[in-house]
Amino acid sequence: MKIVLTSEVYPPRAGGAGWSARALALALRDAGHEVSVVTTSPGSEDLDGLRVRRLRVRGRKRFAQPRAFAAALKGDAAAVVHAQHSLSALGSLAGAHPERVAVTVRDHWPVCFWSTRISRGAPCPACGLVPMSRCVDGHVKAPAPLSWGAIPYMMRDLALKRRALARAGATLAVSEAIAAELRAAGVPRLQVIPNIVDAREAERLAAEPPSFPLPERFLLFIGKLEENKGALMLVPAVAAAAVGLPLVVLGEGTLAHKLKFEAASQGVELHMRGWASREDVLRALGRASALVFPSLWDEPLSRVLLEALALGTPTAAMDTGGTREILEHERSGLVAGDAGALAEAVRRLAFDERLRERLRAGARARAQAFSPEALVARYEAVYRSLQ
Repeated sequence: MKIVLTSEVYPPRAGGAGWSARALALALRDAGHEVSVVTTSPGSEDLDGLRVRRLRVRGRKRFAQPRAFAAALKGDAAAVVHAQHSLSALGSLAGAHPERVAVTVRDHWPVCFWSTRISRGAPCPACGLVPMSRCVDGHVKAPAPLSWGAIPYMMRDLALKRRALARAGATLAVSEAIAAELRAAGVPRLQVIPNIVDAREAERLAAEPPSFPLPERFLLFIGKLEENKGALMLVPAVAAAAVGLPLVVLGEGTLAHKLKFEAASQGVELHMRGWASREDVLRALGRASALVFPSLWDEPLSRVLLEALALGTPTAAMDTGGTREILEHERSGLVAGDAGALAEAVRRLAFDERLRERLRAGARARAQAFSPEALVARYEAVYRSLQ
């Protein structure tokens, strides 16, 4: 089949959504399909031996990027199009044949204007006039009630996204957690197919030494230093665990300085490395005593957790969203219901070598459920249904 993947986020510099799109592209190519990528993300046009068309877009992203994707797809009616994120979905569905388009939903963009479902440091139950008057606080640079003027625009934007998604030939949620909220929003033709992780590639990359020094034993956090990723919970959880291990942080964000202050005040040895290449992320992940995953938002299906499975890294994670669809508690990771339980899970992982070994084996076995061999046929069945 001829398959075009569209995405506004794509490697070499990308988060989990971009690397998940790449994993799918490579798996489809290795299965014998003619695969190309259209993206607005900068980089090489021959990445991994794939044809990657890099669109140059000027103007406000929310409007300019969908138009650019729509224009790029004109005249390619023979291909099945698979949009990987929100703006690429809007552009891909604007053409004459939206019924030939599949859309993967990797976060909360069809049900939350900010895509996080976080409001004032806590999960937001739903959109509506009163909840949205809370969530604009801190997002819109104007005091209430002036900030409330953004609400009509936000509601129209969400309605537009849902109408566009209703035209798709197939909508693929990456987890049952995401599927549940899409069903509640009335999204039709919905299936659940998780992201792919190639354990062989992850292990090959992780085998090389990282480009920066690491402690002999350490705890690891990977991700944006933002509220939704639980950055404010990270240092307190490590301090409460009282294991004496340094904490290595790979990521950037608005809460970086707050983490440094908290670590100094609570006696946590902190190594902040900022943004790291994917190779270094995997190399650190493969060497960590434990991954600490304090995510606050309803995690769709974390790529960090999938790669931790692939490398057999013991993990202590908050029980949010689709996390239990990746980690089986006490078998492939430890899942915690609150901050105190997260600290206890970190303590157990630091001191119990037999537990770590058991979780390493369970994680590698669990990773098979997200392998190309397990998932490519399911994607192929979707594409055939769109032809």
